[in-house]
Amino acid sequence: MRPLLSYMLLCFTAAPALAQTAEAPLPTLKLGTQLVTVSALARDGKGNPVMGLVKDDFTLTQDGHPQEIRYFSEGSSLPLTLALLVDTSGSQHAYIADEIKASQTFFHAMLRKPEDRATLVQFDNNVLQLQKMTSSVEDLEGALVHLNEPHDSALPNHGGGTMLWDGIWLAAQFELGKEPGRRAMVILTDGGDNGSRFSLGQAVAEAQISNVALYPIFYGDQFANDAVWHKDNLQAIARITGGRFFIVSPWQPLSAIYAQIASDMRLQYQLAYRPPESAPKTYHRIALRTKNHKLTVQAREGFYSP
Repeated sequence: MRPLLSYMLLCFTAAPALAQTAEAPLPTLKLGTQLVTVSALARDGKGNPVMGLVKDDFTLTQDGHPQEIRYFSEGSSLPLTLALLVDTSGSQHAYIADEIKASQTFFHAMLRKPEDRATLVQFDNNVLQLQKMTSSVEDLEGALVHLNEPHDSALPNHGGGTMLWDGIWLAAQFELGKEPGRRAMVILTDGGDNGSRFSLGQAVAEAQISNVALYPIFYGDQFANDAVWHKDNLQAIARITGGRFFIVSPWQPLSAIYAQIASDMRLQYQLAYRPPESAPKTYHRIALRTKNHKLTVQAREGFYSP
């Protein structure tokens, strides 16, 4: 029998305003004191990753004030925790077979170390966890086939058919937020939301609290009425959280996008700094740059103080 939603019904009945003040601990790197960690990619003018940089090649500010980078490494040895969220609403049915096929290879590419783990979640009129967090590629592959199956809801239908923002909020809060190391969420969707209890802003805030980089992949009709708006939203949540936005097309199939995400994970720089004292649950803006102004940096834009 398919494992259904492991999240508590309470999550859906709680006031949405609580999402922005959730008491999830700020992810830190344990180096004897609390540090804010930042995963980053540097890219040249053609978008290619640039390796070989050192700490002194970067500048970092919090709320406009320079900060000392206290930890730096090229290439990450930290474990990776990944959530793959798949939109299985009616508008996505035509793409599910391709998503299943490509995702089998993706899990092999992403889970390269024994401590790397992933979970599989689908969302439509509810949010269902098809595979709990595991390091077993075989278990994840086995769960993928359930994306094509009808399901009986374990939770009441709240009147919508695509609970995208709820899916992001729940996966960040309950599956990724307390995991060690790097955290990423890959989301296959056309960007539409209908029926979520949490808003776009609350979903992004929870991802920031949990230090989760969002990698939304637009898979759908680019000429649909709301496509431009939906793509703009997906691009924004990727930029804010330090992830990356993709569009599936004949020139960029899903398998190629997955390969790019896997490469990103391998080539990340890891940085950390000690933040100034601040009031709890305060949002702070981070700006990570390179001294070479021809390069751009992909990194999260802020965090919430614990």
